[in-house]
Amino acid sequence: MSLTPDEAANSLKEIARTERRSASAYGYAHSSPYFVMWGVIWMIGYSGSDLFPHQAGLIWTVLTIVGIAGSMLIGRSRGRAFATRHPGREGESGWRFLATFFVIFLFIAATYAVMGHVTPAQQAALVPLMVAFFYALLGIWKGGRFLIAGAVIAALTLGGFFWLHEHFLLWMAGVGGGALVLAGLWLRSV
Repeated sequence: MSLTPDEAANSLKEIARTERRSASAYGYAHSSPYFVMWGVIWMIGYSGSDLFPHQAGLIWTVLTIVGIAGSMLIGRSRGRAFATRHPGREGESGWRFLATFFVIFLFIAATYAVMGHVTPAQQAALVPLMVAFFYALLGIWKGGRFLIAGAVIAALTLGGFFWLHEHFLLWMAGVGGGALVLAGLWLRSV
């Protein structure tokens, strides 16, 4: 039995659609542990900042270092799995990941320098809005779930910033961190 040209073309289109869905699912599953880990870090960081406002800088410095180290460990373990499927590509992204964090840190520092005096609430809102921006951009390129996660984080951050002044840090601990954890679990479920 032979295929007609139309049947062959439809089969190729279906294969291409399946390949795209598979790549998106892999990207979601690959990103899931990062979302969960950083969600927990946000919960601890924002709660600690609310409870111990004078220690907020130290709390976030320690948590950021833990988060970067954790992200590198997750990346390394995932990189080994990737390398078994794609020999010769194991160490490709390690330095890029670290350089990315460094560039983001420099951008945030430059933004604070340009803005001058910022309130603790503005500081607490800036990073989640940047994260939401990056997730939204990633979603445009890699899959709609990232776009949705970015939109939800941005909306929750802005809502808390404008309507929950006294409880903004606790809001970000529960809702911002919780949104990341839930997004990570949602991405894993694909």
